[in-house]
Amino acid sequence: MKNKKQSRVKIVLPVLFTFGASLLFFQADAQADSSQSADANAQVVATTDANTQNNNSQILNVSTSQNQSVASAQVYTQSAVAANQTTNNSNDDGAVSLDNSAVQAAANKPVVETNPGYSTSQYNVTAEPVNAANGGSGAASLNTAGLTAAQKAFLDSIHDGAISTWKQYGVLPSLTAAQAIIESGWGQSSLASQYHNLFGIKGSYNGHSVTLPTREVYGGQSVIINDAFRAYDNNSQSVQDHGYFLVANSRYHNLLWKTNYRDVTYLIRADGYATDPSYTTTLNSVIERYGLTAWDQEAFDTNTGHVDDLSVRGDQLHISGWHVASASNSNMHHFIILLDGNTDQELYRQDVSKTYRQDIQNLYSNTGAAGWSGFDITIPYTSTFAGRNIKVVSRYTNDAKGDPNGGKDLSFNSVSLNANMAALDNMSLDATTGNINISGWHAADNSLGKKYHYIIIFDGSKQTELGRYLVNSVTRNDVARAFPGLYNAANSGFSLKLKFSSALAGDQIQVISRYTDDPAGNGNAVDYWFAPKTFNQNRAYLENFKVSGNQVHISGWHASDQSVGKKYHYIIVFDKSKGKEITRYRVENKARTDITRAYSNIYNAGQSGFDINVPLTAGMVGDQIQVISRYTDDPAGNGNVVDYWFAPQTFNQNLASLDQVAVKNNQLDLAGWHATDQGLNKPYHFIILYDWTTGKEVERQLVENVARPDVANAFAVYNAGQSGFKVSLPVDSSLSGHRLQVISRYSDSASGEGNHIDYWFEPLNVTILNVTIK
Repeated sequence: MKNKKQSRVKIVLPVLFTFGASLLFFQADAQADSSQSADANAQVVATTDANTQNNNSQILNVSTSQNQSVASAQVYTQSAVAANQTTNNSNDDGAVSLDNSAVQAAANKPVVETNPGYSTSQYNVTAEPVNAANGGSGAASLNTAGLTAAQKAFLDSIHDGAISTWKQYGVLPSLTAAQAIIESGWGQSSLASQYHNLFGIKGSYNGHSVTLPTREVYGGQSVIINDAFRAYDNNSQSVQDHGYFLVANSRYHNLLWKTNYRDVTYLIRADGYATDPSYTTTLNSVIERYGLTAWDQEAFDTNTGHVDDLSVRGDQLHISGWHVASASNSNMHHFIILLDGNTDQELYRQDVSKTYRQDIQNLYSNTGAAGWSGFDITIPYTSTFAGRNIKVVSRYTNDAKGDPNGGKDLSFNSVSLNANMAALDNMSLDATTGNINISGWHAADNSLGKKYHYIIIFDGSKQTELGRYLVNSVTRNDVARAFPGLYNAANSGFSLKLKFSSALAGDQIQVISRYTDDPAGNGNAVDYWFAPKTFNQNRAYLENFKVSGNQVHISGWHASDQSVGKKYHYIIVFDKSKGKEITRYRVENKARTDITRAYSNIYNAGQSGFDINVPLTAGMVGDQIQVISRYTDDPAGNGNVVDYWFAPQTFNQNLASLDQVAVKNNQLDLAGWHATDQGLNKPYHFIILYDWTTGKEVERQLVENVARPDVANAFAVYNAGQSGFKVSLPVDSSLSGHRLQVISRYSDSASGEGNHIDYWFEPLNVTILNVTIK
């Protein structure tokens, strides 16, 4: 095929690293040639490659600084450093245009087979302690020599509950553990293994119980009765409920908050928990054999806390939380020290005023002045902190300068002050104005001191910057409410109107939001790369493709993003059966406000209509015929194009009706109509009478067609409006009783032979008695 631009479908699969899903971006070009024209069997080239996740296929949180800024710009934007700055003031509606030199550069570059990278938001303002003293677990700190794996697992299952009941109720952990071991047989009793009741406590727990047989002594007699026992979801619940049981029964109050296990094991037996005179000895033996006092020490030596907030509030750095330490007292200094989380370099320290925390007092009521463990400070947010990982150290000390001297330190996990958050609220094409409306927000801790906010338009398919625009940040109170600890959140909004152009159609286009200290948009910068978007919508609908008289009426609409810059609209009629173009017509687009309403984000939707009548030709009849709607930059209909191929249709309708049949005076009177697409160029209309009984033609007569507007209104078939016939054929009595068949024929021969199209009506049984045939 001459001058044929090969159809190409390129599939790019950018990976969304955050969500583990994939998006398909399709880019297609098709061409219908002026000679043999649009190839129905256009080649499809699939270019997916599982190994194309290269340097650019990554999550980008680009924060450039000092000498790294130029290098980063070259890696991720290539022409960004060289591109001319464009200010946001080009059109009456405020829309800006792409940089012409950048567009030219992009046009000369091939598509890069890569997955464009983009940023993911990260935001955290809290921190857990690194080295809390009560962070031991289960069997790890005990003497477990000789224990089975199941016994060690049992200790692990009750550890946290035993520590918690000390802090909440004052029940010594070693007592809890020893009783659980003895009462449940290391969790193997049926009550323990099936219902997690480790202590044999009767009744119900949160409405849950199980009825089991149990031996009781009444009047000196041992009897078996059925009784209800508490049922739990896990061992930890049973341990917690055991602590509550001792608190709820006042006779056990004398053993609470005691720290000597021998005192506690004596008191619990004396208070009536068990009648076995050796119960105390048994408990002591278990505690000593397995070193259960290690859990007591763990519970006593409290050194824990939490950073509730480490975030930027306006131009201030806010740090709040709490630190409870058994080794502290009310006379000690409380210092908050800030370190670089990567190097442990000290950045700041302050002797803070203690704040009261009733919630912490409730949790650690037996640990010194736990209620006064809170801290809450605000310091200036400066470049010392911006962009760093900050580690908080809380220190109780007797030293006025904050150096270690008694007391206790507690380090917390680092919190990044390099939060980089953004959202692209809108990046859509406005079919009415022809602009891409871009809006969103971008707030970054490391934007401190970077007063220039740029929006950069980047072609991810060509790895080329297309333009950059200095924007004024706008107020976003909603962002400030959602992320109160994010620097500049309240003033993080942006908006831009960008004139749509062919450089933006089809490729993967990315928006980059950049804060920089350089008026030209380079220098020290922090970037947020939004996920790419491809403007490649290509929608159309064929509302009419039907024969009307000797014309074909073709109407519908076609709106395509890639029609931008392609001002010539062609309707091409294509013979799919033969693989050849039949004809093409350049059309003037018509206003379609309905399409604008339905597809407001597709370029040219409002002017996407077409409506033409073309002559019905012999080449259109019988084969599969397709309509192609094409936008092109070539007056002849070739060049750079975007096509929409509608479903094929075959013009081969052959419809007829015999409205009247009568025999009178040896005449057969017939009336009806016959319309057929294949009657084109067959000007001779014959009515033929055929004797079906003998297999012979009886009579044929050339008829003049008569107007049938009713048929034209009902059927879109060639010549439907002039499809009527009315004829009288001679018959004689020899045909009486025969089955006669009427044939309507259009032919290109005056004899009725040649190329023809027939319609055979149902056979008729006739009696030549001058009566109407049934």
